[in-house]
Amino acid sequence: MTKQSSDLWIDEVEKAIESFAKKYQMTYARKERELSASFEIGCLHALTDFYEKSCSLQPRNLKDGTYRYLTTPNGNPDNFSHVEATVGNEFFEIRQQVRVRSHLNPDVAFTPDMVVVRKGANIVGHHDPDYASGKRKFFCVNSADVIAAHECKSTNPFPELLISFVGMLIAAHDWLAGPTDRSHIIGNGNHLAPTLFVGGTASGVHQRMVRAMEASMPINIVLGLHRGTWNLLDPAMKRNRINI
Repeated sequence: MTKQSSDLWIDEVEKAIESFAKKYQMTYARKERELSASFEIGCLHALTDFYEKSCSLQPRNLKDGTYRYLTTPNGNPDNFSHVEATVGNEFFEIRQQVRVRSHLNPDVAFTPDMVVVRKGANIVGHHDPDYASGKRKFFCVNSADVIAAHECKSTNPFPELLISFVGMLIAAHDWLAGPTDRSHIIGNGNHLAPTLFVGGTASGVHQRMVRAMEASMPINIVLGLHRGTWNLLDPAMKRNRINI
């Protein structure tokens, strides 16, 4: 059976996973349920490819040489792999599915698909009686350690999806509420601004909304990933890089 063009992005994700594993001389493992998370894994590799152009990357927390992707918010981050990055005197980590405890209120906690945090950020796990009846630990990292939180949606864009990303932006990034002059955030820094990765393409009116949001906030909204546009180094993207 011939694959439909809309499914070809899956092949690109598989190639990215295999290339990553080969480059760092390791294997990768996935469970059946992780097949549905292929889009998120593809976004992770688009992000690591972005950082690889300016940073030194090193996979960490491998198990017997195997890179373990975390594709559910229920996992213990200590049991899964992540990527450590170094540029100059800055050290940080690229992780999947780490819950963020917001600076807005400690009871505001949510799990972005990907986060970039400072190296050694304390991911605290404790038993909360209101979470899984206290049987499993509730893992969180403080938003003060979050450099950028990213979200992946393998769907077509629509206004409510785009606006919901603003809520995550505000809740996850305490630097957003910092000094009025944010010129140190947007520029030629080492980091990609908080980014919403979307599989589908947008209509004309939604494209205008995307452009308006990117002009108004330090964010990227990347559309059309199902068509294979995984390159984050396009010059149009660089205007929204942040430097923290």
